[in-house]
Amino acid sequence: MRLYINLINFNSNKLAGVGYFFKRIISNIDFGDEKWNKFDEIILLSNTNVDCLTLFDINVNVKIRVVKFSFLHNFAFRILFEQFVLPFYLMKGKNVVFSPTPSIPLWAKLLNKKNVLISSIHDMIPFRVDNKYSFLRSLYIKGLSKKAAQNSDLIITVSEFSKLDIVEITNIESSKIKVIYNFIPEFKFSSESISEPYFVTVCTIEPGKNIENMIIGFNNFLNKNKEFDFYKYKIVGQFGWNYNTIISLIKDLGLEEKVELMGYLSDVDKNKVIENCTGMIYLSKYEGFGIPPLEAMYFDKISIVSNISSLPEVVGDAGIVQDPNDTVLLADNLKKLITNSDDFRANIKYQIGKFNPQIQINKFVEIITFYS
Repeated sequence: MRLYINLINFNSNKLAGVGYFFKRIISNIDFGDEKWNKFDEIILLSNTNVDCLTLFDINVNVKIRVVKFSFLHNFAFRILFEQFVLPFYLMKGKNVVFSPTPSIPLWAKLLNKKNVLISSIHDMIPFRVDNKYSFLRSLYIKGLSKKAAQNSDLIITVSEFSKLDIVEITNIESSKIKVIYNFIPEFKFSSESISEPYFVTVCTIEPGKNIENMIIGFNNFLNKNKEFDFYKYKIVGQFGWNYNTIISLIKDLGLEEKVELMGYLSDVDKNKVIENCTGMIYLSKYEGFGIPPLEAMYFDKISIVSNISSLPEVVGDAGIVQDPNDTVLLADNLKKLITNSDDFRANIKYQIGKFNPQIQINKFVEIITFYS
């Protein structure tokens, strides 16, 4: 039996959320363990643009073989390969196909009923957030996500919220979906960081992240609390679509000296910004998980998060939860974050324990080796 891992979606050395999630799991797996003996070969399907072993820090094993394709950096060619060529690779014997994304060969089971398909669907953003993708790309991702959910033998997702959302949209049985929480293996809890007078948000800088309301709420906070008018607001993340509207809002409110768009930062620099902040603001209107508030907890920082999607699940009783559209309430909660956060901070260690890295890694190993 062979295990195929489909990595051809990853065509650059810059990883985003889905890529980081997979890397945190795969880099901590020992393929020499006897649980993996059932596979005669582990085949990594990769794009020639990247060295997937290095990119994902995969522990090399004699069973692992990398197969690279030179033309798959093209979006259209990749789709054609996955759906109309890859199934023919899987016609003989029993094969397990795992994808860290919804991109599985949908016809593989028609050509060989022994094949086992395991996909990953982190969220249903295309169905919930308008203008996130172009029309054609949105149409493709919606169709692929639905078909992947329906055709997969098993689906991995990152929160109980996402599990419910997938069931609602695709009308599949919830028993097909297994939750593996996001986690941060390289972080250790520390309560020794200092708190400088600024709040932070870590996200792609685009309208879909509700940055406008966070900026307006911060402005309300400054206007209502003159004793805290020295506070600043730092937004960390690469610039996405239509970010000029956010820059215009900052100028219109006269916050050029108060709100800093820091752009993309290295992990080291980003972590330093989180470590030294007073607290995090994360009022996204839709998240499959939402890892920045978890990162903040490792530095003993609390977050103000939306009361919708997965975010209440992530922070539990260790964060302030509110309506993402209520900018007046945000102003009050920012003051609470400064003056009265000890009750929330007392719950941080317990909440972090829910996302124990080894438990999540073991879940993944069990899914691939047992359910196959």
